[in-house]
Amino acid sequence: MASLGMVLEQYPSDIVEYITDPRTGVQRHKTFPPSIAEIVSACEERASYLQRMDRYANWGKNNDQPALLEAPRETRPTYAELKAKYGENWGLGDPEKPVERKSQAPTIDQLRHHYQHHDLAFKPKNTET
Repeated sequence: MASLGMVLEQYPSDIVEYITDPRTGVQRHKTFPPSIAEIVSACEERASYLQRMDRYANWGKNNDQPALLEAPRETRPTYAELKAKYGENWGLGDPEKPVERKSQAPTIDQLRHHYQHHDLAFKPKNTET
């Protein structure tokens, strides 16, 4: 009993009341008498549950705590400054220069001539060995 008292005095009274209550506590889930390890496990589980519930109750509330990351302090250029620096098309090419169109795919006759001219015709492997 002394060991049990030493363990239970480490926890807040609401956790001790919950764990020792026969309707909600260790007696309901474990064989009686429970071991010290089972009581510690039940107390830790209840403490963890209460912490989660506290976090969920405060979900989205700003508790006047500083943000984890602060916003950058440097000044950012304005839209007009960016436009003056990069131009109307934001530096993506010369707008007055016409876009070059790629030529169309070669015809079958052009391909045939190219393959014959560069000796790229199909050649079967020599199977005689």
